[in-house]
Amino acid sequence: MFTPPTYLSPSAIRTFQDCPQKFKLGRFDKIKEPPTWHTHLGVFVHEVLEHLYQLPHEDRNVDTLRTLAGSLWTQNQWESKVLSLTEPLGGIKEFKQAAFLNMTNLWNLEDPAETDLDDTEMSVDAEVEGVRMKGIIDRLILDDGQSAVISDYKTGKVPNPRFDSEDKTFFQLLAYSLMLEAADGVPTSKVELLYLAHSQKLELEVTPVKLSIAKGTIVETKENLDAACESGEFVCNVTKLCDWCHYKKIGVCPAHKG
Repeated sequence: MFTPPTYLSPSAIRTFQDCPQKFKLGRFDKIKEPPTWHTHLGVFVHEVLEHLYQLPHEDRNVDTLRTLAGSLWTQNQWESKVLSLTEPLGGIKEFKQAAFLNMTNLWNLEDPAETDLDDTEMSVDAEVEGVRMKGIIDRLILDDGQSAVISDYKTGKVPNPRFDSEDKTFFQLLAYSLMLEAADGVPTSKVELLYLAHSQKLELEVTPVKLSIAKGTIVETKENLDAACESGEFVCNVTKLCDWCHYKKIGVCPAHKG
């Protein structure tokens, strides 16, 4: 009944795993989720830090960051984007304060003036076990010329290990590791999540076992997605997360109609 997507991304896999019906509503029914305060915050912070690392080392300081953030704020019309949010968590002042706190907390995790990034916002397209994958790697460091360190900024909460396993927390970056090696032959030695709001870095050594688990997740999700496309049955995974789901709020999720 449905034609499977020609490729998957780590985020698409995560969405399908969380709730196949949510995947269907967004991908096949084309009911897009509106931007939120948190997604806008994440995009703006990523945008500013990407440009910061394009500057000479000696210019990577907080004063330059403030100037850069102001320039990009105006250039990319962020004020109108924030004001157009349907469920804001504050005004422009609160948004700017939250964004700047996330950005400046980077200095609690590393010194940008002494950090060399080999690539930022790097597009990668590769086949993993026959599954075509696409994605964008936030930060890439070639550790010793032979292996890579992949890292990603996060502006949300640090995951609770009681509810999120290590394999789930790092799945996106492990998937990028598989994609990078498949596309360019470059293995990854370590992945890092930089939780800026909390000045906390989570690191994971990349091992064959970890990569095998991520590979299994990709293959299993593709098989389940193909089966759902063929049958037309996309189950609703009803959990507490439904209370934050856009599709429940607008009344289109079959599990919550009426």
